[in-house]
Amino acid sequence: MIKTKNKEITIDDLKKTIDSLAVAVLNGFKKTAEGFKNQEKKTDDKIGKLTVVMNEGFKNQEKKTDDKIENLAMITMRGFDKVADDLELVKTDLKVLKTDVCFLKSDMQDVKEKVSNIEKLILQQHSFQIKELENKVKYIEEVLVLDK
Repeated sequence: MIKTKNKEITIDDLKKTIDSLAVAVLNGFKKTAEGFKNQEKKTDDKIGKLTVVMNEGFKNQEKKTDDKIENLAMITMRGFDKVADDLELVKTDLKVLKTDVCFLKSDMQDVKEKVSNIEKLILQQHSFQIKELENKVKYIEEVLVLDK
């Protein structure tokens, strides 16, 4: 059997043990606090970098959006310019058509006058024949009335 030697523990011994435990716990707390501070700094750095990346991303996206809007505006403007050019062509064509219609009206008036003149001429040339036919019809009517 082994004999162990029992040592008497004194209050000073307990005080030293408690003091060294307190120092060890305090050092542990300090290391834990430093660990939290380091982790907090790393997290803050990551958040800072993420903020920079997000801001750059937003700026890039805003520039791309602005570029697209500018391109759409230019395309729209070209479309309006083309419509304006086409409208000018239509206006020019319309003026030509109006002029042509005026000439056609004038030509039609001339044709009407010529037809009217032809009618008058035919009546003059054939008035004697027409009168003679009227007389014959009148005679026939009289003969037919007498026979009844």
